[in-house]
Amino acid sequence: MLSKNVLLTAWLCLLVCASALRAQGDPAAPAGEAHATGLPAKGTLQMSNADIFKQQFSHSVPYAIFEPGVGPRWDGNGKVDHGVEQKVSLLTVYNVQPWQWISLGLMLAVFLPVLWSFRKGSAGWFVRVMRGFCLWIRDEMVYAVMGKEEGRAFVPLFLFMFFFVMFQNVIGLIPSASHHFPGAIYTATGTPYVTVAMALITLCLMLGLGMKKNGVVGFWAGLVPHGVPKLLVPVMFLIEFVSLFVKPFALTIRLFANMLSGHLVIAAAIGLIFLFTKLQGGAITSYLTALPCLGMAIFIYVIEAFVTLLQAYIFTFLSITFIHHSIHQDH
Repeated sequence: MLSKNVLLTAWLCLLVCASALRAQGDPAAPAGEAHATGLPAKGTLQMSNADIFKQQFSHSVPYAIFEPGVGPRWDGNGKVDHGVEQKVSLLTVYNVQPWQWISLGLMLAVFLPVLWSFRKGSAGWFVRVMRGFCLWIRDEMVYAVMGKEEGRAFVPLFLFMFFFVMFQNVIGLIPSASHHFPGAIYTATGTPYVTVAMALITLCLMLGLGMKKNGVVGFWAGLVPHGVPKLLVPVMFLIEFVSLFVKPFALTIRLFANMLSGHLVIAAAIGLIFLFTKLQGGAITSYLTALPCLGMAIFIYVIEAFVTLLQAYIFTFLSITFIHHSIHQDH
């Protein structure tokens, strides 16, 4: 039964690639698609080798989908002006944001029944699975690091952080139907703009809660471990000070790079199909060369499906650890 499902999935993916070959070979490509990718509307045989991969990789580049006519505008040189002659509005909506809103909507749809199940006293199998998921995050992540007494107040925050990252990652696994919004599904965590914002939340909690617990002077003085020779205190303070900002920077790069790299590898594998089609002049043998490329794309896709959960776990667990260490510097 499993082998039949795998063969059926591979056959459907092959049909999708075949239809994509025909669509990309059609010189009458939609104008909106060319606008979204930033490349001229050309068929596969008319495109250069570089343009083939640029078009594949362009799916991972954020772009504006709605620009309001009001609000302060960015002139591209680091200056903000309230005039209308500037190009980019600070209120511009990019294709990253709708998928974040969808993630929040899905989280409400999934976890409101979990909340209601405690009032009803009964729950279906899916609600029980999500309950167990929440208990695992609470017991094996938050309580395991912070302890039950202190960690209880942080459970809602880290539950939200874990599932928000996970839902954004999982949405990015949905194959795109076109090259432009809304048919082009985007992984919001595949851009540093999103991961930087989330890492800044962790940094603010590290600094704020650390200074609240130890005092402003005590927190900064506590960066240097006790018993360090006085000559090494300036060096150790500088190292620990830099490490405060390196930790959220590492959170940013780890999540962003892992989610983006998987998509780029899959895009490169799909791009090879079009490249071989061009090299063979659109011959029927192009479909044979699509098979190994498709197999490689499916293989990376399966690995990326695992990475979506792994990266949500790593981002949340490291945030828990960093915040806990800032509060309890003696650890």
